[in-house]
Amino acid sequence: MTTQTIAPDAVQLDRAANAAQLPPSVRAGLADPLARIAVTTVTRDGGRRLDCYAVAGAGKQMAAVTPDAEGGAAVSFPVDSALAEALIVETLGLDQPLAPVDHRSELDIAALWALAAMADAHRQAELESLLARSPARQVALNEDSIYLRALDGATLPDPRWLSGMLTQIFGPGDVTEARLLAGLDVLARGGLIVRGKTGLWSPQPAFVTAFAHLELPLAAAVLSVDRRRAGGFDSASLVFLRSFAAVWVIDPRGPAGAPSAVRLSSVSAADARTLVHDAIALALKEPAAPPQAPKAAAAPRFCRQCGHPATAADRFCGQCGAALA
Repeated sequence: MTTQTIAPDAVQLDRAANAAQLPPSVRAGLADPLARIAVTTVTRDGGRRLDCYAVAGAGKQMAAVTPDAEGGAAVSFPVDSALAEALIVETLGLDQPLAPVDHRSELDIAALWALAAMADAHRQAELESLLARSPARQVALNEDSIYLRALDGATLPDPRWLSGMLTQIFGPGDVTEARLLAGLDVLARGGLIVRGKTGLWSPQPAFVTAFAHLELPLAAAVLSVDRRRAGGFDSASLVFLRSFAAVWVIDPRGPAGAPSAVRLSSVSAADARTLVHDAIALALKEPAAPPQAPKAAAAPRFCRQCGHPATAADRFCGQCGAALA
């Protein structure tokens, strides 16, 4: 999980529907929380967001701020942090015994968008082949069809398609033809796809299984955790993507909200639950006290009259009896 430092910001309590009913200590804790846990889910039926804030007792007391579509929010106190974990488990179906796909890769953002567009174009070609009742075959793709799907994903954030799901998570991608070609080249150099003699693109044989498991996204969840530290908060985020028969983790690298690269890996449902649980538990762990600077040793004292050593408690010199300053 990638970590960076951000400055703390106050919760807009004046927009909350029932903030006035909260105890003053809770309101103060919400404005300067020990930890912040945000869960955003993306599904075909619409997304949901839940923000939990540790406000007292090293995470033992938490409040939940639930934004609404009108820009307001409702505050609930106290709540259990397990609520955030349960929302991810329920949305992604992590209670099912899903096995991991043997794949992990490091991708820049251009390559991630190119991969999503290629997966969507491949799925579109398969759907058209099915409707035309033509024999099933491995479809090779031209760059025009991939580019069209990339544009669709950037302008029509339809979560039924991988590029549309990424748009819901990261916002519209910077989709240009040059950027798409650069992303395809990165995928080719990484051994994920290959360009045939005819100029058409297709997944490499070793990547076919993983590629097929990316074509049908069902839901996604973004877990963001902020934990207080000296001078600000440590911030980390994980993106979980559930496809038809696999769970993927997209670990963003770079600035929050605008990552420059990601690590894409498939995990089992049990491992995904562990990642979620551990990230939340770490956010709520009581921060270690900052190390205290060692006390400076007292400067030695000497009698100004005879130079005999003296202690800090001495009022008169033990050698000559002179008064010590």
